Amino acid sequence: MHRSLRAISGLMLFVTISGRAQEQFGLVHGNWSGPDALALDPTRSAGQWPYASIRLVGADLFAWNDLVALNGDDHSLLREVRNGVRGQAPAEIVLRESLRGDSKQGAVVAALPGPAFSLASGRHGFGIALRTRSVMSITGVSPSLGRFIVHGLDHRPQHGQRYRDEHVRAIAAAWSELSLNYAHIIHASGFDIWKAGASLRWQVPHAGAALRLDVLDHTVMDSMRAEVHEVSGSYGLAMPAGTAGSGWGGDLGISYERTLEEADGYLPHRASNACAAIPYRYRISASVVDLGGMRFNNALAGSVRSGSLFFPDHGNVQVDGPEGVDSLFAAAGDHTPSGWFRIGNPTAAVLLYDQRLLDRTYVGLAWVQQLSARAGDRLRRPNTLAITPRYESRWFEAAVPVVFHEYGWRRPSVGLMLRFSDIVVGSDHVLPFLFRPDVDAVDLYLRVRITIQRSPYCKGRRRTGRRHVPGSGEALPCMMP
Repeated sequence: MHRSLRAISGLMLFVTISGRAQEQFGLVHGNWSGPDALALDPTRSAGQWPYASIRLVGADLFAWNDLVALNGDDHSLLREVRNGVRGQAPAEIVLRESLRGDSKQGAVVAALPGPAFSLASGRHGFGIALRTRSVMSITGVSPSLGRFIVHGLDHRPQHGQRYRDEHVRAIAAAWSELSLNYAHIIHASGFDIWKAGASLRWQVPHAGAALRLDVLDHTVMDSMRAEVHEVSGSYGLAMPAGTAGSGWGGDLGISYERTLEEADGYLPHRASNACAAIPYRYRISASVVDLGGMRFNNALAGSVRSGSLFFPDHGNVQVDGPEGVDSLFAAAGDHTPSGWFRIGNPTAAVLLYDQRLLDRTYVGLAWVQQLSARAGDRLRRPNTLAITPRYESRWFEAAVPVVFHEYGWRRPSVGLMLRFSDIVVGSDHVLPFLFRPDVDAVDLYLRVRITIQRSPYCKGRRRTGRRHVPGSGEALPCMMP
């Protein structure tokens, strides 16, 4: 049986590897982030500081869990990566130091952000982006089940004890998406600016796997015998394909800025406002991101419910490929097969706050609360709280995010993001690359962009030989550079 558990885990990892740092807190508050700021705040395209921003390419990797870690006593994470490239043995996997009695969870996110574009035109904002994402989330793993996963069913200290696990989920999906964004400045008066925005995504899933165990009541008697007293749940598997199904997603948001100057009649990037963005004292936004989900067709899927099952030799339970997984569940008891299944997007509520301290110096707060149900088939992103001081100008930006995953106040992740003009390199968890802690999280992101700072209305361009008609909407040269 432990082989079947490892086979299922390996299959989930395969689906994931075939594919965003999770939130990129070093990026989300920046006023020059362009389309990357839309991931957590769909209102940012309206009145963005650059007239237009083009993302050429990007890369993201995020992994986190609160069950196991790579032993960092021998060397740093950079050396571990180098050893992996050379084919050398990886570091030892150890259980986290504080294995509390609550359930464990983890997430892996990999992404290739492709070309993207955001534009501020008057009070309107537009965005379009391509991206390939791969996400895996595991939740509801009890400490006892976690020890069995790490040590195998031969873990003697837990032999002869009956365990009951509920709401265990392991879900993974890889997909590509086309995102369209629209935002609008709905009110600009006095020192107040209100914005609203939304994004709509067309999603093309490539692969997916979902295992949901509502109840797993079991006893491992010894190194051979095991008994499952009760099991119920569902599963689904769609092997890698160009198009494995269909799906839709979306974001909704609203934001408020308290400006340092009066915003009456504010039109971003127009000569009437000196072709400059209005600086703000603080900015706050609330949004719901990653609504929707995907349906996987031509899949091996079904639900199972069974009473007592006895395994005289759990070490010899064989699972050969996806069909073997399907056969294992079919033999478990009351089995209902299906040719399709659904996986929900990693939906979350987001609250962002950015406070100006001095000229070009800010501190941002971000709160991301996941909204997946405990017993559902929705991908789950970790709950996070981040504090990010930063310095920014058009040509340079530095941010130091301090991130608390699942509100674990004793184990913060400290990151560093640097932007040199339009090249961004960052990590929300940089310490494992510098020191030798036990590694339970990895985070990296990279961006290459092109920024168009001034709009055509502010470049002083007029058609050759054409006379200006009074009262027309023709763009005029900016009187104040």
